[in-house]
Amino acid sequence: MASHFARWALAQSRPKVHRIPQQVIEYASIFNERRRARFLAARTLLAELMFKIYGIPKLPGMIASSNGRPRFSDPDLPDFSFAYAGNVVGVLLAEEAEHVGLDIEMVRAHSRQTLESHFEYLSSGEKAWIHAQNDAIEASTQLWTLRQSILKLTDEGINSEGSLQLHPASGRLRSVTRQDIQALCDVEPLLVWSCALSPGNDRLKLWEYHEDDALESLREINLHAKNMGPCTLRLTSLPAERQIHHS
Repeated sequence: MASHFARWALAQSRPKVHRIPQQVIEYASIFNERRRARFLAARTLLAELMFKIYGIPKLPGMIASSNGRPRFSDPDLPDFSFAYAGNVVGVLLAEEAEHVGLDIEMVRAHSRQTLESHFEYLSSGEKAWIHAQNDAIEASTQLWTLRQSILKLTDEGINSEGSLQLHPASGRLRSVTRQDIQALCDVEPLLVWSCALSPGNDRLKLWEYHEDDALESLREINLHAKNMGPCTLRLTSLPAERQIHHS
């Protein structure tokens, strides 16, 4: 089973909206220019994925969950997650009846004050792992991105930090809300991204969108590979009995 992560670095031109319903386009008209561009780009990216993977020519209807996260109104359609960083828009699309969460961050885009506030949420084990890395700022951003993607999957907000513990040194995580999560985070020269998925996913397909060429396949990641690269971090849920022991 595979999930799909697509991203789009927005240029000056406007998103093509031929796969987006007219009422969605009209709704976006109330936003300022920057927010409207990102709103429509995210939905264009999702619509192109739905067409590529499932052959659905038009973006299906969407509603908001109780915490404001968008989802398809048809419960039989797959889950998805949006993320934004700088001029980059990302979409993570699940396959089958699974949940996903996506977060992306620009490398070194945060102020010192923001990084310090992120550090407040970290456990002693997370801080020790960060200090053991060659680049503490990059490592801190990586854990923050991982955390946010998992909280999106579990439909929790930033105030639910206490329900989630990361153990990067051992490749484990502990969520009070769910006991069946894996998260994959990668650091690129300008971007950090993290995809939170169910353990049933064994592949993650990466796509990039170009306005002229539509979706371009970048690569496919085997989520069970032992060596994913020096900047890739994969965490999986602790076994249930160990979670109970530590609660």
